[in-house]
Amino acid sequence: MAKEKSFENGYKASEEFPEYIEHFFYFPRSSDAEMAAEQLRARGWSTKVDLGADDREWLVLATQPARGDEDLNDVFPEMEGLAAKFNGIYDGYGRPADSPDDFIQ
Repeated sequence: MAKEKSFENGYKASEEFPEYIEHFFYFPRSSDAEMAAEQLRARGWSTKVDLGADDREWLVLATQPARGDEDLNDVFPEMEGLAAKFNGIYDGYGRPADSPDDFIQ
């Protein structure tokens, strides 16, 4: 990788991890959200904890460094378990589009 690529969310790609996956969690209390975020950071992911759009639940946005070939079949139940451990829910994941043409209209 000749030049480091930066994404809109601030993620800086590396040769080892040229992509990222964003995971979305919701928790009833900020303390639960912070404890879950701590466990995600221990995995090497970056996290952001903020009050959700409903102004009641706490959002944890976790950014997982990715190669682009990950099989996420095992990740979903693992993330559901982590959310449940802290009284929350896992709302899934998303990947960035490679180009504007990748967006569904």
